[in-house]
Amino acid sequence: MPFEIFLEDPESKYNEGIMLEEYNGVFSLVSAQKSQKGPVYKKWAFPVGKDKQPIEKMFPMGIRMGSKMQAVKTLKYFLSKLSNDVDEDTGPF
Repeated sequence: MPFEIFLEDPESKYNEGIMLEEYNGVFSLVSAQKSQKGPVYKKWAFPVGKDKQPIEKMFPMGIRMGSKMQAVKTLKYFLSKLSNDVDEDTGPF
């Protein structure tokens, strides 16, 4: 079952944040922004091709993390690297 979870950056002036999404069994982190009226929109970009020119198709600005199991491993890895500097009981923000 596909899903999306948005976590807003409380320090952003423009309601920006990170979306965790699943598409076809692959999990990704995507740059996103919440509008004034509530919906969350992914930020999209035109990637550059081999000739250093933007290609015609837009893609969401995301970081592919793989299957659910691999995504959990990836996030745990980064959390372990950051946890020395953060009190884990306070939550993400």
